[in-house]
Amino acid sequence: MTHNVYSIALDIGGVFIKAAVLNASGDVRMDTIMIYPSRSKEDKETLLKHLTSVIEQQAAKIIDKHSLLSGIGFAFPGPFDYENGICYIRGLGKFDHIYGVNLREELTNRLLQNAGLRRRMAAPFSVVFENDANLFALGELLSGAAQAYERTICLTLGSGAGSAFIDGGVLVKDRPDVPPNGWLYKEPFRESIVDDYISKRGILRIAAELGADPGLDVKELAELARGGDAAAAETFRRFGRLAGEMLRPFVARFRPDGIVVGGQIAKSADLFQDEVRAALGFPDVAVRYSDRANLSAFVGVAKLLADVQAGNAQSG
Repeated sequence: MTHNVYSIALDIGGVFIKAAVLNASGDVRMDTIMIYPSRSKEDKETLLKHLTSVIEQQAAKIIDKHSLLSGIGFAFPGPFDYENGICYIRGLGKFDHIYGVNLREELTNRLLQNAGLRRRMAAPFSVVFENDANLFALGELLSGAAQAYERTICLTLGSGAGSAFIDGGVLVKDRPDVPPNGWLYKEPFRESIVDDYISKRGILRIAAELGADPGLDVKELAELARGGDAAAAETFRRFGRLAGEMLRPFVARFRPDGIVVGGQIAKSADLFQDEVRAALGFPDVAVRYSDRANLSAFVGVAKLLADVQAGNAQSG
């Protein structure tokens, strides 16, 4: 019997998990896209149960009776040992309780306890991890805004500042003109590091300094800014100036043709993009804001799974 083969992609953020089912060609099944809370501050057991449940709920969306599940791909923020599946996030306000946990082993063992799911697992079954910003960049390179440029800096702005550098269709992680691993988040900036300023908490800190209601989130602040609230509007303008200032030395070294920005905060780009451009300088460098960040990450996951499974086939 011929089986239709599917996989599951999860884009893990500090606030939300976006998930989707992919077909054998790596295409996103649009009717399966779901958003779940990340529960990133929960204890280890609660979080592992939640991740397992998200996978099981996505698998249940594959109603094809003759289907096999070939693997699961995670777009996960760093620091993380992606090859071995071990989380090393600590002190960033998310996922502290799974520091040092081998997520590949933990999640695989839990999924195998689901008899119905176990019967549908292909052999071999892959559970793979890669940096979320790298997968966003790969997806943008394959089918998004980064296709237009030879050399690109990709950013994902959300609970932290994800980044990836592309040159000639290849991710650059170890070169003098890029930070180690292509990661900007822990580079020194002002009084601390980039992640403390160019992130959700960075925006909320600015808002607090301007007297905003401390209970507001970024989306609510953006709605206020668009409605004419002066403090909220100034919050985003200051954030944009900081983002442009942060990027300037990296643009000077890497000399990209374009910068592609995604993530939850990019949805508010209309409120800060002019300030980014002014603070950045480099008028010849295009700056584009992606409205398909989740799809790009899913496309990147599909490519990652395909590469891993192709490698398995060759080694077999």
